[in-house]
Amino acid sequence: MTAAASPAGLSGTASTAGAPARHAYNLGLQGLRGIAILLVLLNHADVPGFHGGFIGVDVFFVISGYLIGGLLLREMQTTGRIDLWAFYARRVRRLLPAALLLILAVLVGIRVVYAPHEQDELLSSARASSLYAANLWFASRPTDYFGGHTEANPLLHLWSLAVEEQFYLVWPLLMLAACRIGPGGDARRRVTGLILVAGAASLVACIVVSAIHFKYAFFLTPMRVWEFGAGMLVAMRPGWSQALGTTALQAVGGLSLLALALASVFYDGSLQFPGYWALVPVLAGVGLLLAAERGVGSWAGRVLASPPLRWVGDCSYSVYLWHWPVLIGAAVWTSTPGPLLSAALVALSIALGWLSYRGVEQVFMRRVAMGASPKAVVAVGLAACVAVAFAAQLMRGHIDKGGEGARYLQASKWHLVDDSGCLVLFDAVDQPPCEFGVPASSTTVVLFGDSHAAQWLAPLQDLALRNGWRLVALTKAVCPSVDTPVDFYVTRSRFLPCETWRARMFERIEKLRPQLIVMASSAGYRDVELPRWEASLSSTVKRLQGLGSQVAYLRDTPHTGLDVPTCWARVAWWGWVPPGACTYPTAAHDERLASLAAAEARALAPLGAPYIDLSASICTGERCPTRREDIPMFRDRTHLSEPFARTLAPELGRQLLPLLAARAASAP
Repeated sequence: MTAAASPAGLSGTASTAGAPARHAYNLGLQGLRGIAILLVLLNHADVPGFHGGFIGVDVFFVISGYLIGGLLLREMQTTGRIDLWAFYARRVRRLLPAALLLILAVLVGIRVVYAPHEQDELLSSARASSLYAANLWFASRPTDYFGGHTEANPLLHLWSLAVEEQFYLVWPLLMLAACRIGPGGDARRRVTGLILVAGAASLVACIVVSAIHFKYAFFLTPMRVWEFGAGMLVAMRPGWSQALGTTALQAVGGLSLLALALASVFYDGSLQFPGYWALVPVLAGVGLLLAAERGVGSWAGRVLASPPLRWVGDCSYSVYLWHWPVLIGAAVWTSTPGPLLSAALVALSIALGWLSYRGVEQVFMRRVAMGASPKAVVAVGLAACVAVAFAAQLMRGHIDKGGEGARYLQASKWHLVDDSGCLVLFDAVDQPPCEFGVPASSTTVVLFGDSHAAQWLAPLQDLALRNGWRLVALTKAVCPSVDTPVDFYVTRSRFLPCETWRARMFERIEKLRPQLIVMASSAGYRDVELPRWEASLSSTVKRLQGLGSQVAYLRDTPHTGLDVPTCWARVAWWGWVPPGACTYPTAAHDERLASLAAAEARALAPLGAPYIDLSASICTGERCPTRREDIPMFRDRTHLSEPFARTLAPELGRQLLPLLAARAASAP
């Protein structure tokens, strides 16, 4: 079944899958595949202008629905039935060999490249991927598809293969049921009705679930059915493209290309995607299908039929398979690839995709066991999937998690914070009593903020014990001390429990009347514009100063872009330290962090509240180390490790002690 589309329509040649109105090979469909894979590839390679290139997957779903929906409808109209064994056998031949080869290669890479403590989870994902359940696996994990590459799973992209195969496992059965239940009727009309009902329900579910918990809408098949259905509707009604006049066709094709370009530029990972945002690439995909059906009769049709796009479209499935592990593998070695390396990785992905297309896809489609029965092909395919899954499971039982790398992983633990439970988590709207130092002291210091405030608990406790303070910790994950609404990264919607918690903490601080309040917050709230953050910080500090307290604000620590303990555990596993391993560029290279620091300094200066910047104690060079005296300086990508944070206690004390002295001098 050369019309079969792999992850979201990423098949190679489509010699049997032209427009439903005719069976001729449609060059434009291959060009549309080429556009879609380039969007995805350039997005994943972090090429500027392609922040929203992930929409290419949605275009693939549309293409897939068009091709497979048209193929199944033609079979029903011609024979009155669907040969399910033949259908599944074609998909096995077309998709499975290249996918399993990729998974086997990743299994080897997992063992060689990743530290032992990472391997169990990665091998578990490989097992799920080989059984076409990757989307369910990633939906069950705290997966951030739009997160950085350094901690990304090398099989994350296989979620879309799982979605597609789960859909086509069920869809032919639904078509048969729709055509056989009740009195006789036209197959096209009945299938169209099924698409409209299932698609409408799926779209509503997609929008609703995206607003509640977008990750489930992103990964789970029911919320993607409508995207396949959009392509199927075009296949059910081939006259649509012919009904368009030349001018209308030019407009539809041009607007569709423009919509994809604009979405690629302006979409990013901050959206509650898919939701209603996915309507843009899906409708654009439908518009380009209409242009492709009319061939080169429009400007868009000529673009789609161009040889370079068709060539990329031919090998798009294998390019999709290989590009993500290539990019993730490179990110393990360097978190800042640079333009030249990125270009080389893109070229390598395309080259590997072409080799896989020629040496695997085409071989199994055209030359291997062509006389085998469909049932035998499906049985062998299922056995191969189970065998690879079993191999992944077997490897999980032979992981040595000891060794030198385990020592670095201790840096990921905040013993004081975690054992005390004083960093409350996402649903919490109140705080347990969290007193440290000398509880009976008449000098009270409050630590107030999110997890980037909690990282200072250990050094502040050392100072409290040394100087006889009562230290009260008021900290909540993903909830800044700055009194401004923020979005919760899991749902991409307003984080209301944070606002409730913060209001209660203000009440608690008012009752405590502390001598000193130390505020700190992450610099990662990118949904908050800098002017609003600056104004909110100013108003928050004024409010706290109104209690008669001294207020100090700690500048956020650097964002390294890599999981530091994991990076050093990998180095220990490799047995050698590559040049520049586990380093990161100074924060000055991040314009937003530098702009945020300037905005915070402006807000605090007129209020006389000190802006404590310990950046020089962490890094002074162009590239910053993440290990000092064999101690990892960070517990993850952005938080200081507890042992290293304690080394900063003397410098932190030099900044805070004068504030308490000034407060004591001014007290009545």
